[in-house]
Parts: sequence; C-alpha cells; structure tokens
Amino acid sequence: MHITFICTGNTCRSPMAEGIARRMIRENCPDSGITVASAGLATYNGAPASQHAIDVCGEIGIDLTNHRSQRLNPEIAEKTDLFAVMTESHRRILLQCGIPDDKIAVLGDISDPYGGDEDEYRACRDQLLHEVDGLLKRCGGKN
Repeated sequence: MHITFICTGNTCRSPMAEGIARRMIRENCPDSGITVASAGLATYNGAPASQHAIDVCGEIGIDLTNHRSQRLNPEIAEKTDLFAVMTESHRRILLQCGIPDDKIAVLGDISDPYGGDEDEYRACRDQLLHEVDGLLKRCGGKN
C-alpha cells in the first residue's frame, strides 16, 4: 500500500507526517509493504521543508533536511492507494479532482502551523504523531 500525505504547501504538515510515518514503519512494521510520500495542493516543486518543521522533527530524530516539495500530479495520484489529508477541505478538493472518497482518509483537523512559532509546530507534530500512528494501524501496520 502506498500512502501520500497531502497538505496545502508540502513544506510543513505533510512532510512532517511523511517523516513520522517512515520512522514508524521502519521501527514497527518494516515488512508491512506500506510506503509513503507527500505532496501539496497549492505549491511549486522543489521548496524545502520549513525550518521550524525541520527543527521540531529533528527533536525526535526525524530528518527533514532533504525534503523538497512537490505538487500533487496525475503520476502521484496514479500510484497512491490512500491519500491522507490534513483537513476536510483538502478532502473536498481531492473529491473535486476526481479522487474517490474511499481513497481519502482525513487525519483530523490538523491546523497549519505555517508562519507560527516552534510551539505551534510542536503541537502540530505531536498531533501528527497520534494521527499517523492510528492511520498506520488501520492500514495494517503494527504500531
């Protein structure tokens, strides 16, 4: 199963979710067959993760320094089995793009920390830790 985490800019929430999921899969269910990526709905290709996202994920041993943003495109959509979105509005956008509802999981109302301080990014990271863990359990990962 291939999961693509989706947010708006692919520089904060979805890269953090991708990094968290990669670590959880590597540590807890490496043979699950689950792979992950991330993309944004309104971004350009090649932007790095925000510095606060890099910093707060680094605090828990997740390295986002090599992340580069990518816009959701037909090639990504084709290889994705499940889109994990941050908000209900992201789900609605995917539905308008023709993505079937049964291929979309809303992680929760994960607020966008963009422009906020490190405490806002930590709160987002901690919420993602919880939500990604639950998602992987539902997808067959043994977290």
